[in-house]
Amino acid sequence: MRLSTGRGPRRALSLVFIAAVVATVAACSGGAATPAPSASAAASASAGALELDGTSWLLTDYISPDGAVFTVPAAVTPLLAFEGGNLTGNAGCNTFSSTYTVTGDVIEIGPIMSTKMACEEPMASVEGAYLAALEAVDKVAILDDGKLQLWDDGGKTTLAFLKGS
Repeated sequence: MRLSTGRGPRRALSLVFIAAVVATVAACSGGAATPAPSASAAASASAGALELDGTSWLLTDYISPDGAVFTVPAAVTPLLAFEGGNLTGNAGCNTFSSTYTVTGDVIEIGPIMSTKMACEEPMASVEGAYLAALEAVDKVAILDDGKLQLWDDGGKTTLAFLKGS
C-alpha cells in the first residue's frame, strides 16, 4: 500500500489557494451583512455624544436574532427615523413606532407598535426579521463610513443603515 503519491504538497497548496479565493470572495461579497463593530470601533465611533435626533436611515442589511444573514431586496425600503425620543419607521409594508434613549453606545428601544396589514413577499419576510432584530439590539454607533450600526451585546443581531434624506 502506497501512502504518498507526491501530490501532497501540490494538494496542500491547492487547498490554501482555494481557501484564499473563498476568503477574498466572501470579503468582497455585497450580500454579506456588515459585521458588528468591535468594542474599540464602537468606542471610537461613539466617543462623543451620539446625536440621532432628527436623523433618518435606510436599512441596507442585517443579521436576525436567529443568526440568519439578509441583504435588503431593492423592492423593499425599511426606514428608521429618530425624533424627540421617538423612533418611527416603515418595516417594508407596515409602519411602526417606539421610544428610544441613547447613553454612550447603549440604545434602549421601548416596545414596538406597528400596523398589521398583510404584506406580500419579500416584504413580509424582511419586515418580520427586521422588527425582531430591532427589538433585540442594545448597542449603537455611527461608523467611520457614515453607516448607523445597531447590534446586541453578543454581536449577533446587526442592523446596518445608510443615512436618509
